[in-house]
Amino acid sequence: MKKGLLDTIKSRGYWRINFEPLVDAKKFKRLAECREAVEKASISFRGWDYPHIPRRMDDDDNVAAGDNYYEGWTNWWNHIEFWRMYQSGQFLNYFAVHEDWLELEGWDGLLGRQKQTPAVKPKGVLNIIGGVVYQLTEVFQFLSRLTAAGVYDEGVRVSISLHNTEGRKLWTGDFMRHLFQEYKTQLDTIEFSNTFTREEILTKPKECAFQAVIYIFERFGWDNPPHGTINQDQENLINRRF
Repeated sequence: MKKGLLDTIKSRGYWRINFEPLVDAKKFKRLAECREAVEKASISFRGWDYPHIPRRMDDDDNVAAGDNYYEGWTNWWNHIEFWRMYQSGQFLNYFAVHEDWLELEGWDGLLGRQKQTPAVKPKGVLNIIGGVVYQLTEVFQFLSRLTAAGVYDEGVRVSISLHNTEGRKLWTGDFMRHLFQEYKTQLDTIEFSNTFTREEILTKPKECAFQAVIYIFERFGWDNPPHGTINQDQENLINRRF
């Protein structure tokens, strides 16, 4: 990984995603299988893949082998990400909250004019649609593909945490969709963790993601988010209806 990249990710809001097999066994006999598993399972619903598979192979966008893992990283505009797949089947991923980096190259001002919202500043907001609903739906769709490939036949423990959130507000990012009151968290870290069976991940990845989405929103004080709208957002993403 590029030196200092993880420090950059942690300097503002960031997500930490961890999948852990429920058995202690080597899931990938060959080291290269770690990379291949991530590449084959990567999701691309909205023009940027999750997790991102590096293509340029330079300091800012690359993959590399470790002792018992493969890792990939990227640092481009607001896409700042690092992932690692271990031979044990454990998957670890850190990525920046995209909203916190919109200020680069004047994009916050551009969004402000287009969306008729204030300029987006670091550590200020969390996009409820693209930053939570879409993002977590992609995480579980990726997990479902890994599970279908046999990585988590015995089940999987999923840990999702959101960091540097104290004082952050929920934001729609769309002037056509309004929140009728302010939802802000006093927590600096929000952590969701649950164990899922193979069958749950294979047959209900959208519903598993929904659990995590609601959990996050509740920690912002949004106790009654519209379940039907969230479900429709998930369907729109999966079916690429934007």
